[in-house]
Amino acid sequence: MLDAPPPPPDAACEDESTCRGVFMEFMTKVARFEELAESGNRLLARFYQELEYFRRPPIPTESDVMKQILKSNCTGRMRSYLEAGCRLHCQNISNINQLRSCEEGLKDHINKVKALLEELECLVEDVYSITLTASLSALEVSDSHSIDNNLTTEPCIMEGVSTVQEDDKSADQLDSDVSFVSVMVMVRNMLKLDYTMQEKIVSALSLKTPSSELQGYCLVWDLRPFIDDNVMHLAWKMCP
Repeated sequence: MLDAPPPPPDAACEDESTCRGVFMEFMTKVARFEELAESGNRLLARFYQELEYFRRPPIPTESDVMKQILKSNCTGRMRSYLEAGCRLHCQNISNINQLRSCEEGLKDHINKVKALLEELECLVEDVYSITLTASLSALEVSDSHSIDNNLTTEPCIMEGVSTVQEDDKSADQLDSDVSFVSVMVMVRNMLKLDYTMQEKIVSALSLKTPSSELQGYCLVWDLRPFIDDNVMHLAWKMCP
């Protein structure tokens, strides 16, 4: 049995220009957005851990238990460590480097997400344009059929049936295109809100950020309250 010949280039271009083709490209970029959100979440959690370790308090020496422990291990190394505020110079340098690395990583993350959102916005505009053109074409065809029916005194039954079938097919395709547009707009809007939240969190980070605020930032970034799971499930379900 011979293999089927590959589709002609014109057919491939036509598929890419359809709402379904644009929608698939859109969802591919949405998947990339999700990957970036996860990596950004890990960077934020690492920043929080490094900052908490950097700001850790000295060993409390007031309790009787700690006094006994320190007394039984009263070496020159331990005394130097306590006098330095329970800090080692090499550890401080490592903490600062890690914090700087996390900050740079988060800023780079924001730039990548912003660029990705711009690409998603362009795809939404493309699919909206395709749907608008299809809608106008459907209206023109409908008006043309109405005029023909009025001018024809003895219409052909078979031609009428064929026209109805074509109209039904066009209407179904238009309904499908409108569904793609609606879902893309909803997903785009959710991702924009999610990006805005991430941008505000990253811009608010500093060595003076209170621990309670950092915990809150990590929590909301992980929860992503602006993302509706039901809408996302619907969008992925619409992928063939």
